[in-house]
Amino acid sequence: MVRMNDFEREMVAEWGDHLDVRFYLAARLKRLHGKRVLDVGCGPGLLLSLLPASNSKYGVDLSASRLALARKRNPSAVLKRASMYALPFPNGFFDVVVCANILPGADFPVKGNQQKFQRKMLSEAARVLKKGGILFLTTPNNVWYARWRRSGFTDYAKLEGVLKRHFRCEIKGWNPFPPYPRFLPSRALRKIPVWADFLGMLCEKGFYRRTSKFFYTEAVKQ
Repeated sequence: MVRMNDFEREMVAEWGDHLDVRFYLAARLKRLHGKRVLDVGCGPGLLLSLLPASNSKYGVDLSASRLALARKRNPSAVLKRASMYALPFPNGFFDVVVCANILPGADFPVKGNQQKFQRKMLSEAARVLKKGGILFLTTPNNVWYARWRRSGFTDYAKLEGVLKRHFRCEIKGWNPFPPYPRFLPSRALRKIPVWADFLGMLCEKGFYRRTSKFFYTEAVKQ
């Protein structure tokens, strides 16, 4: 049985799912070394804290209280209260930008044209990235999250459309299995050894890219 440590339980409390795509993202970010990394919408700094110490860590968020938590967890990071639509950094400053479940109109509602807000956010992410820099982006798929579908949300084609303006990318899918009661709940699946590794293999091989619960991409700035 796979046991969760206190930090993993905190991640579940923050993200709301034992098999959220951000657990997979966290594992991928642990592979980075010697990079200047920006986490947009960093919240309490969970992902930043998992980056190896050789990286230079930066984060932005609109919540002062969540930034205070991020500072406690990441005392060496540069953390600023700022909007994802106006990042307070110069052009081409970062090797890596992380946008984990913060896509406007998909992860939170917006008033007006959803894709306009998404283009604005991704344009800012591209601006602060070096050419050839990587955008790590995750967001839920409206195939599974129907309660948000009425407000626009996003699907594979929409996400590909807004990303390809600035990035070369392959959008993949994370966790294609239906929720309980049709299948075991994620809190049970998490306890099965190598289950997360199996989901990671499906993601990396590009299976179920259009029908999984989440989208995942490591997009390269053109």
